[in-house]
Amino acid sequence: MAFWSEKKDIIEPVRPYRFRIMDAGSPASPYYEEGYWWWAKSATKPSFEISKEEYTLINHKIKYPGILSWKDVIIRIIDFKNDMAVGGPTKQHMLYSFIKESRYSFDKSKDGIAKDKIIKDFVIEQLDADGGLLEKWTLKNAIITSVDSGELSYEVETLSEIIITVSYDEAELTD
Repeated sequence: MAFWSEKKDIIEPVRPYRFRIMDAGSPASPYYEEGYWWWAKSATKPSFEISKEEYTLINHKIKYPGILSWKDVIIRIIDFKNDMAVGGPTKQHMLYSFIKESRYSFDKSKDGIAKDKIIKDFVIEQLDADGGLLEKWTLKNAIITSVDSGELSYEVETLSEIIITVSYDEAELTD
C-alpha cells in the first residue's frame, strides 16, 4: 500500500491558522455558537517567563529559578455589523456592554470594577486539519485589561480591528 494512503503514517506540522477562541461564560446564539469567537483574527498563545536568582558562594555564582510570571495574551478580533446582537450593532458595543455589566460606572461618584463580574476563563484551542483538538489552553481568572478600538482612516480599505489584552493568573494546557 502507498505511504500517502495510510493516515496514521502522515506527519503533519501544526498550523498557526487553525484555532478558535472561547470565553467560558458566554451564552450560545446564532452568531455566538457555543461561546466561540469565530470573528477572532489572531491570538498570542500563553507564554511565561521565569525569573533567575543568583547566589554568590566565595568565587562561584550559583543560579536557581525564581518566580514564574504569565505574559498577557493579545487577541485581535474583527468588528462586524450584527443587527440581531444584544446591546448594539457592532462587536464594539458588545465590549462596551461587558464593561457596564461588570458594574463599571461612568458616574464619577460610583467609579470602580466589581471583580466577580469581570473575571472569566478564556479558552484558546489549536486544531488539526480535520478540526480535531491538538491543544487547549485555559486562561484561569482572566480579566480584560485593555481594549484598543482601532483607528478610522480614509487611506485604507482593511477590516476594522479591535485589540484586546487579557491578563490571567495561570494557564492550563490540556488536549
